[in-house]
Amino acid sequence: MTDLTLLAPRARRNVPLMLVAPLLAGAILIATIGAPLWLALVLGAAGWLVALVLRQPVALIADRLFGRQRAMTIVGWFSGPAEELVRLALVLLAIRSLDEALWAGFGWATVEVLLVVVNMLVLASLMTKDDPKSLEAQQQLRDLGMTEPQSGVWGLLERLSATALHIGFTLLLFASPWFVLLTLPVHSITNMVAVRFVKTHLVGTELALLVAGVLALGGGLAAVLL
Repeated sequence: MTDLTLLAPRARRNVPLMLVAPLLAGAILIATIGAPLWLALVLGAAGWLVALVLRQPVALIADRLFGRQRAMTIVGWFSGPAEELVRLALVLLAIRSLDEALWAGFGWATVEVLLVVVNMLVLASLMTKDDPKSLEAQQQLRDLGMTEPQSGVWGLLERLSATALHIGFTLLLFASPWFVLLTLPVHSITNMVAVRFVKTHLVGTELALLVAGVLALGGGLAAVLL
């Protein structure tokens, strides 16, 4: 059994790597299109938070009806509709230019990274405690396969892939709302592939996510510019 107290320092050390993804993406955007459009960025971040809130009732109902493991699968499949329909509403109601679409997609991806960082710090704290609630949470982490030591480089790669995916999907919907028929199922499938295979085929899964992110970003740019 993995000693979680030994994993806690590694989890904390991985936090700066997670932050490299938004810093790098932000630097590239500033270098290519100029200063941030803060309203678009904040609206993108708010869109992701709205989608997160929409998933909570589904998670609670599924957990009560089907148990935790099955509920995670249901919520995973629901992530596509939740995020892409909110993203579509954002694009239709508030995005008026390519630059705004880029910054909205960046804001969407960045707030997700920040939540991942917060979760990592919370989990690192739980790993070092021995009260009953913390021990129960630690067992749940073991059951979910979240206690195996991993290099932070893979987490960074995942965040870069997700950032490219979110910006690409935002660009696709800006190019045409009908692309939601593509982004919605692809979003769900991508999430479920990650959940299903990351524990057993880490390298292949992360490379597949990277390919998906590159294709989404490339396709989004092509759809807008061509």
